[in-house]
Amino acid sequence: MSKATTNSRKEQFLNNRKTLIAISQALRLLVKEGAIESVNEGLKDLYIEKNPAIEEFKTFQQWKAEGATVRKGEKAYLIWGQPRRGEQVPEGSNEPEEYKYWPMCYLFANTQVITAEQMKDHREKVSKPETGAMKPELIEEYF
Repeated sequence: MSKATTNSRKEQFLNNRKTLIAISQALRLLVKEGAIESVNEGLKDLYIEKNPAIEEFKTFQQWKAEGATVRKGEKAYLIWGQPRRGEQVPEGSNEPEEYKYWPMCYLFANTQVITAEQMKDHREKVSKPETGAMKPELIEEYF
């Protein structure tokens, strides 16, 4: 991977994080008011509002475990992951300080995947011969 690609991926990650933070700040107010249960629930509601066909969200690995495949080129929906704890030694200090960090979690909606059932249906359609196929007798007429 080139350095330019690494930089652009990092920039994209930081832009995604900034966007998620900005949206989450507004949703945090709704959580305090009791209008929504959590910021992540609010994010999911926003995503569903934009695309009403969405019924469920799962991670890439969860879809894979069910035998589904995420379509090529699909972009994940972002929510917050489980908070993680870390330690960091500030400059000029020998004592590590503990901090919490919320990673981003990447989810895919049911509208972005091909389920095992859909793949099976597709294979069956492809393997069935077409009803309008030429009969051998007709093919012989051309030669």
